[in-house]
Formats: sequence, C-alpha cells, structure tokens
Amino acid sequence: MLSPKLTPEELRAKRKQIRLDRKLLIEEKKKQDKRDHLTRELAYGELTYKRYEKKWKKMLLKVALPRMREDLEFAWYNFERVVDCKDFIISLLMDEIKDAEEQYMYNFRAHLDNMDDLMETFNSRLEKLKIAYQSEVKEMKDRCDAELGSMKDMTNEKVNYLKTMLYQLAIARREQVRIKRAEFYSRLDEFEVKNNLLLQKMKAILERKYQNVFNDLKYSVQHHNKHIRQKKEQHDQLKQGDDSMQELIAQQFKQIKKLHDILRILRQKFNDMKQLKGSELLDLQSERQFFFITCLTLKANLQEELKADFDKLAYLSECCVKTFHCLESLNKKGETIMKVAAICRKLETEKEKILPFRSTVASFAYKFFHHLEDEEEPLRKELVMFWQKFGEAYSVYFQLKREKKYLEEENQVFIDSHNNYCDQLTFPTVPNYKVSINKVDGNLEMRKYPKS
Repeated sequence: MLSPKLTPEELRAKRKQIRLDRKLLIEEKKKQDKRDHLTRELAYGELTYKRYEKKWKKMLLKVALPRMREDLEFAWYNFERVVDCKDFIISLLMDEIKDAEEQYMYNFRAHLDNMDDLMETFNSRLEKLKIAYQSEVKEMKDRCDAELGSMKDMTNEKVNYLKTMLYQLAIARREQVRIKRAEFYSRLDEFEVKNNLLLQKMKAILERKYQNVFNDLKYSVQHHNKHIRQKKEQHDQLKQGDDSMQELIAQQFKQIKKLHDILRILRQKFNDMKQLKGSELLDLQSERQFFFITCLTLKANLQEELKADFDKLAYLSECCVKTFHCLESLNKKGETIMKVAAICRKLETEKEKILPFRSTVASFAYKFFHHLEDEEEPLRKELVMFWQKFGEAYSVYFQLKREKKYLEEENQVFIDSHNNYCDQLTFPTVPNYKVSINKVDGNLEMRKYPKS
C-alpha cells in the first residue's frame, strides 16, 4: 500500500521537526558527556579522599601509639592492687554465702517437718469427713424413699378425684345446652312482637321530630332578623367611637410635632458639646493607640524571649546527649583497658610481679594523680563512689536472683507432689434417685369421654 502524498506545507513541517530532533539529540549527547565527566571527577575525588584518609589514620596511630603504650604500662602495674582487693572481697562474700546456705538448709528442714505434720492432720480430717458424708447420704436416701411413697399415694387420689369431676362436668354441660336451646326459641317469639311495637313507636317519634324541625327553622329565621338589627346598632356605636379616635390621633400628631422640634434643638446642643469635647476624645484615642502598640511590642518581645529560651533548651539537650555519648565511649574504653589488663595479668610471670615500677611510669602516675587532684577531684570521688555502690547493688541483685530461682523450683516440686496426692484420693459416687412422676393432661382426659 503506497503512502499518501504530502503537501508542501507538511513537507516543510516534517523537515523542520527532523532538524529539531537532531538538535535535541546533539544537546542530549553533550549533556551526557558532561555527566560522564562529572562522574569520573567524583570517583577520582572519592579515591583521593580515601587515600588521604588512610594516610591521616596512619599518622594518628604513629602519634597515639606511644601514649597508649605508656597508659597500658601504667594500668598493667596498678591493676594488681585492684585484683587483690577484689579477691579479698570475693573471699568475704563466699564466707557469707556459706553461712546463708547453712541457715537456709536449717529453715528448709523445719519447713519439711511442718509440711509432714500438716499432711497427717489433713489425712485424719479427710477420714472423718468421709465417715460423716456416708452417714448423711444414707439418711437422705431413707428420707427420699419415704417422701416418694407419700407423693405417689397423693397423686393417685388426686387423679381419681379429677376423673369423677370431669364426668360430672360433662353431664352438667349437656343439661345446660338443652335448657339454653328452649330459652332461645321462646325469646325469638318475644323478639318479633317487640320489633312490631318498636316500629310503631319509631313512626310516631319521626312524625314528632319532623314537626319540631319545622318549628326550629321558623324560630331561626326570626332570630336571624333580630341579630341583624343588633349588628346595625353596634355599627352606629363603633362609628361614633371611630370619630372620637380620629380627633385623639390629630391631637397626638400635634404633640409629636412639638417633640420633634425639641429633639432637633437637643441634637444641635449635642453637636456643640461634641465640638467642645473633641480634643479630650482625641487624647483618649491616642492613649488607647499607644497602649495597644506597647502591648503588641511586649507580646513580640515575649515571643522572642520564648524562642531564645527554646533554642537554649535545645542546645542544652544537645550538650547533654553529647556528654552521654562521651561517657559511653569512656565506659567502652575502660572496658577494653580492663580486658587488656586481664590478658596482661595472665601473661605476667612470677618474676615480673615482684619488679618495682619504672621511673617513667612513676613520673607519669604522679603527674596523672596530681592533675586529677587539682582539676577533677570531685568528679573522681563521685565516680569511685558510684562504681562501688553499683558493684554492691549488683552482687545483692545476683544473690537474690539465685535464691528466687531456687525457691520457685521448690514451690513447683511441692505443687506437683500435692496434685499427685489429690489425684490418688477416691470418693464413693452418689447414686441418682430421679423418679418420673406421671402428669395428667386435662384435654386428653376430656377426649376419652365422647360428647352425647
């Protein structure tokens, strides 16, 4: 299928569109070249940044390693004292734990004796309750049998009595139906005689009512004429009253005119007073404007102060967060130092334990403690007290946790033994003495005796 021929205008538009597409492709290619160049520059910048960062870290390590080595030597020679103190505290705590275990075993034996006594009393009490229960069940069974026999006798007597009553009621009902039929036929004859008499009476009453209606109509016409005459008299009276009211309205209009003149005079006086007191009003308005402006300025100042306080609070919170992070980093650093010291302590020989401190380490320790005593003595005391209290609290918490776990296990063992003992107990089953009582349906009994 051949494509349709294009007009010259369409050909020019198509060529123009092709040129625009070429320009767009060229611009897009230039932009892509720029993007590639920038990505290469960014990658090269990242590589240079990483290279210089590695060099900077190596330089920092070279500077910091000697100081860290001195700190480790100082900690290594001073950690022995701390370990000796800890060993002494641990020995004291072990003695206390031994005494506590002896006391606990004594209490546990007393508890077991008490539980044995309780179990014996519980068994004796169960035997007594079992004997009482059996005797009570026997008495209830005898009483129930006696009551059941008496109830059967009573129900039989009542059933016989109801049967006789139903038979007598059926006989009385047949007799009553026969009497009602005879009365109905006699009343029907009387009703026909009464209807004839009633028709004659109604005829006389209707004639009398027709005469009364004619008389009422005549009376209503006379009454209507009389009412018209009364309305004419009332119209004359109202006309006289309207004339007097018109005169009164004219007098009131004159009085209103006088009051209007007085009001105009008073309005003129008010304008004069307003001109005289205008300056005072302007002063009051200026004062009001001044107070309004001062109120706005004070409100703006308060908002600025509130914003400044909020900024200070935010800065304070940031400082607190930085402080907490710094303390956490110091804590982690201390933990690493303790681990390294423990490792060094394990690798230390007997000969190295009795060697004196080096002179460089002693001078460094003297400078360090002198610096702490001069600048950070209160902080150091608080930190020492805090870690002492923390260690005591943690030891007490660990002891209580172990004792709680042991008591929970003992409690579970006691519960299991008690449940097993209760499961082994047996009780006699109570027999079910349900006896069905015959019910008498009245409708069913009536159907047995057919109607005559």
